Amino acid sequence: MTDQPKEGFDFGGEYATRYDRVIRSVVPGYDDLLALVPAILSRRVRRSGQARILVVGAGSGNELDVYGRAEPGWTFVAVEPAREMLKQAEARVAGLGMAPRVEFFEGALADLPPTEPFDAATLSLVLHFQPDDGAKLGLLEDMVARLAAGSPAVVIDAHGEDGSAGFGEMMDAWMQYVLYRGTSPEDQARYRQQVRDGVFFVSEERMEALFREAGFTGATLFFRAFVFGGWVLEKGSL
Repeated sequence: MTDQPKEGFDFGGEYATRYDRVIRSVVPGYDDLLALVPAILSRRVRRSGQARILVVGAGSGNELDVYGRAEPGWTFVAVEPAREMLKQAEARVAGLGMAPRVEFFEGALADLPPTEPFDAATLSLVLHFQPDDGAKLGLLEDMVARLAAGSPAVVIDAHGEDGSAGFGEMMDAWMQYVLYRGTSPEDQARYRQQVRDGVFFVSEERMEALFREAGFTGATLFFRAFVFGGWVLEKGSL
């Protein structure tokens, strides 16, 4: 836990303009990973094929693109605080002809006006930017509060026990992978520093404890690569 805010990724500025290129260089199997999400959620949401999905941290619209193509009956509320990212997502959705299926909200999830409960929610590559001083838990609790009882959620995040030998090995392997993906040594070094400055790692055990504290049950890990993990969860009935 840390009380000091970190700075490393400017999603409202320069980093946002190159996000789509960078994310595919640094997250192993990024596009395939996103494709796993609707495959998992479709088994748990309404069997009619119609569902209303909350996408927290919608970014440049990659999730909306993949999920919307996979499930034409789904509609989305996309929450994104960074205006530059939101503009990219809006343009992408419009270009796909999906605008009638997506409602955008610029701001934090906590500020989203009250709505009917969602059938499912996703939180991809967002939680690790929140410190474990109540912010991680608060974001997860806000998700739980927006879901109908028994509804699923997917969380994809970077995690690990910072300072442990195993974590150090995975970090080094991850950064080597980034070089293999064509990133220059200079950009790799800059990215590694951004991670040090902007990511709040917690252990897998702490992640699962946060899920339980927030009100999720049945955490199932469906993806793992280096420091990244993906879980499918369910809102408890109480």
